[in-house]
This record gives sequence, structure tokens and C-alpha cells, in this order.
Amino acid sequence: MIPAFSFFVFGIAYALASFVIAVLLRDGVVRDMLSTMTADPDVSLWYVAVIAVLVSLWAMRAEARRGVGTGRAVGNVLMVYAAIFALHLGFTLFKTTMPQIVPYYADPYLARFDAWLHGHVDAWAVINRAFGSETMLRLAPLYHGPWLVVAFLFPVVLVACDDDHARVRRYLVLYCASWIVIGNVLALGGMSVGPVFYDRIYGSDRFASLTSMLSFAGVGDTTMGALQDYLWEMYSAGQRSFGAGISAFASVHVSVATVVALYCGERSTLLAFPAALFCGLILLLSIWSGYHYAVDGYFSIGVMSLLWMYLRRRSRTSEPGTANAVLLQVRKD
Repeated sequence: MIPAFSFFVFGIAYALASFVIAVLLRDGVVRDMLSTMTADPDVSLWYVAVIAVLVSLWAMRAEARRGVGTGRAVGNVLMVYAAIFALHLGFTLFKTTMPQIVPYYADPYLARFDAWLHGHVDAWAVINRAFGSETMLRLAPLYHGPWLVVAFLFPVVLVACDDDHARVRRYLVLYCASWIVIGNVLALGGMSVGPVFYDRIYGSDRFASLTSMLSFAGVGDTTMGALQDYLWEMYSAGQRSFGAGISAFASVHVSVATVVALYCGERSTLLAFPAALFCGLILLLSIWSGYHYAVDGYFSIGVMSLLWMYLRRRSRTSEPGTANAVLLQVRKD
């Protein structure tokens, strides 16, 4: 089964499973889905559409070079896009249903552990002191610009630039795990809202200094601030639109960036450093902005790296040459 079709089947199955879970546990699921699909598109995302067209043409040209007919090439690329849409639909359906399964509870524990880990100081304050709010604010567009492109188009890039089906399959597994394992399964076990929403959920002033810093830095006038306001408005109103839902532990932003960094490092030493730098910046921004505790990102990097090592080792032991060597050794014994 080719990777694109396998990815498509998995995405559809996951979306259906998430839909069933959502329908069983909350009301208005279909209404929320329809309101999302009929809403006016965000014009600020036009660049994503432009890049998607260019990457799609690149992918279809790559398929043609492999001897795939035009119709099948178009079909393969469309299957990947359908799988991406299904995956993210399923992710949102499950994410917005998680508070009905497990209420938010983990923030006090995460906040205390995070501060202890960084010398009894909040990690966002360490970053702000080291780099300054002006520098971090300049870097903030990375969190919702290039990351968004990578998050949605990485599977298409795999089809476009990689002829190794085994590697493509391995990274599609990692890509799915970065959303489902990190953003659904582990998030469900550590239900939390993150520092930026902590005081509003728990009725405290634990992160009042973070709120003041973000306001003073002017985050409210940026896309990052607008999206934080949007998430809170959706949560407060009980609306569960596409892309909504609040959960901090563990960090999907960091897990996706980690997968991309691992792939770039595996393909090219020239790409390894900028990809690792991008992952590091996403980690720093996720903490500084209050979206996440530092441990959210650390945990995501650790889990995805361990899964990568496991899949890579499994892929090597299943290669024909390795299997033949094992058989020859058995025959000699």
C-alpha cells in the first residue's frame, strides 16, 4: 500500500473515530462543524494557499518523474490533502471534547515543577530576561507563520521530495503521532490550559506578571495575541470551531517542529542546523508567549525523538539486506 493511500485511510478513520467520540460526549457537534466550514476564510492566511499551490505542483512534478501518470499524480496529491484535512478535523473534534472527558487539573503541578526545574523561576521569565521582550516579539511571527505552513504541508513535501517509501511512511507515522499521541492522548492525561490562561481558569494571580509582560510587550496587537483571545472567546462561549480548543501539555507546536527537524537532519547536514534552530525558536516562543510550560516542549521533544529512534531502528532491521544477513547467520549456526 503506497504511503499516500495509507495516510488517507488512517486520516479518514481517525476523523470518524473522533466524530463518534465527540457526538457521544457533547452536543452540537454537527452544528459546530458546519459553522466552521461556512465561515469566511481568514484573509491573513493567503500565503498558505499560495505556498500550497507551489508545493502541490512540485509534488505532481516529482510523481511524474517517478513514472506516475498525470491523473494518478493528481490523485495522490489530493489524497494527501484529504488526509491532512481529515487528520486536523479529527484532532480538533477530539481536542475540543477533552474537557468533557477529563477536566483541567494539571496546571498547578506543571507550574510548580516547571519553576523548580528552572531554579524556582518561571521559564518564561528566564527567556524574557535573556533575550528581551522586543526580540521575542520580533520572532513571534514564526509561531503562526512558517510553523503553520510546515504543520499543514509537511506530508505534501514528503511526497514531493522523497522517493524512499519506507522513509516517507516512517515520517507520516511521526507526523500523525505529533498530533494524536502528543496533542490528544498525552494531553488528555495532563489536562492543562497553560500559563496564559491559568489565572482565568483557576481564579488566581499566579501568572499576573506574565500577563503584564505580554501586555507591555504589545502581544495583544499581534496575530499571536489575537489567536489567544480567539481561543479564550471560543472556550468562554462554549463554541468548538475548527482550530479551537485549549490544552497545554504536551506541545504540538514543538512536536511538529521536532519531526521536521529530525527529517531535515536525516536528509541533509546543511538543513540540520536551520531546522534545529527553528525547532528551538518554536520552543522558546511557546514558553515566552505563555501558551506552554517549558516541560510541555521538553516532553514533546523527548517523546518524538524516542519514537523516531524506535521507528528508524525497526526500519533498518526490516530492510531486505538485514533480513538476508540474519537468515545467512542462522543457516551458518
